[in-house]
Amino acid sequence: MMPCDQMEFAVRGAGRSQCERIADALRAKVGQWVAMTDLWQASGAFAVHSRIADLRKRGLAIEHRNERASSGVTHSFYRLLA
Repeated sequence: MMPCDQMEFAVRGAGRSQCERIADALRAKVGQWVAMTDLWQASGAFAVHSRIADLRKRGLAIEHRNERASSGVTHSFYRLLA
């Protein structure tokens, strides 16, 4: 697999990597929980968790939490620490 900084999603982002788009979405809401689905929509990355791992390797402090809805569905959230 290509390193994150070399991946480009041709349809969205005007040549910006999925990692860059996820980082921008998290920076726009520093300290706030952001739904994984929002990060997916912002970046086009189906493997948001993998791009988050790449961003952590670059030194970003990103937390993760899951919430289980009453329907039994689990929702994932991420936040960038200041």
